[in-house]
Amino acid sequence: MDVDVVQLKKAWDFYRKMIADKCALEDNNSELGSRMKTLLENTELTAEQKQKEEVKLRTQLTVIRQDMKTMKEAIWDLDEDVVVKILKLPNELDPRTPIDKPVVLKSVGSALELSEKSRKSHIDIGTSLGLLEYKNPMHCYLTNDAALFELAVLAHAGRILGEDEKTVRMIGADFSRSFVVEGSGLNHEDPTAAFIIENHNEVERGSPNRMHLVGGASLTSFLGLHTKQLINPNDFPLKYFATGRQYTPLPQDLHACGLFTVCQASVAHTFAMVKNAKDEDYKTQFDNLLETVCRLYDDLHCHYRVVMRPASELQPWESLRVSFEMWSPFASQYIEIGHISASGNYFSKRLLIAYQTPNGRDFPAVISGTVLSVPRLLACLLEQNPDKFVIPSKVAELVPSDDRIAM
Repeated sequence: MDVDVVQLKKAWDFYRKMIADKCALEDNNSELGSRMKTLLENTELTAEQKQKEEVKLRTQLTVIRQDMKTMKEAIWDLDEDVVVKILKLPNELDPRTPIDKPVVLKSVGSALELSEKSRKSHIDIGTSLGLLEYKNPMHCYLTNDAALFELAVLAHAGRILGEDEKTVRMIGADFSRSFVVEGSGLNHEDPTAAFIIENHNEVERGSPNRMHLVGGASLTSFLGLHTKQLINPNDFPLKYFATGRQYTPLPQDLHACGLFTVCQASVAHTFAMVKNAKDEDYKTQFDNLLETVCRLYDDLHCHYRVVMRPASELQPWESLRVSFEMWSPFASQYIEIGHISASGNYFSKRLLIAYQTPNGRDFPAVISGTVLSVPRLLACLLEQNPDKFVIPSKVAELVPSDDRIAM
């Protein structure tokens, strides 16, 4: 990220000074208003004295109110320049985040080595086995056993994530407003960042607060639940999860890679909030969630690894990110199937999600992540066994009995 930090700090200091000056003008305006009211109620002064003093006060009020108007217009211009740049600054790094290279925290099993002749794209494998119909990232269908696998693996994810009695299963909203999309760290005006609903009857075209298609199992959907809310501090930690759809446009600079880059994905997404990122509970909740998701992948009985991403690979809203990866024989690289991110109070400050404290209000810290993407998982499983699609036994248990697949 190319940022002139020195110049940005100067601009920010000037912006804060403008805000302070505006507050001082508002205080003076209130004081003069009070003096005017007192003057008009005064019965001891003569009419001439009152008129003379009133003229002075009204002159001062006129000058101050003109200054306030000028100041507000200047601050609006600065909002579009300075504040937007400040909001684009990345989050503070967690001390555990590697600086240069990813760190493998855990590796289960070993990567399957296939001969060059046996390596096939999951699209070719899925098509030949009658498991999917793929035309492009926007036009893809799972069929037969792959469709049953999608339902069963999400049910399995729900079973594992729901073992904690304090974790609530949610059905999130598929749509979100622009201010929530922007508060979640995305550019709400960029159609490659979030799908924009055209010609929505409630919002005019070009409005800064349009509707977006995000999916009910997405970070933006969860953030919308608590935006502009004051949460009871006794309710922390808050823990949710959802299984369902997630909609992500394909960036223009990214080449389509089959199921790895589909725009509509069935996923399992988790979301948690704790009081303070500096509390031990913040780290504990992250570690507990990490352990839970590892159990989910252990039940798949296939090779995977857990990787802590370095600072250069984090999204702007992330202070820490742990990925769950599986091997793609055709691409000869590891593919991220899911992740967990710690974001501190990055979201809560932007979206005014707060809780009451003895000294005022504070902003909770967020832990979230798409812990499992079904299309990506299916793609890796297909490439690892090109001749036959075998549903893992723990997942097969949840296939409807009439359609249960013999193992």
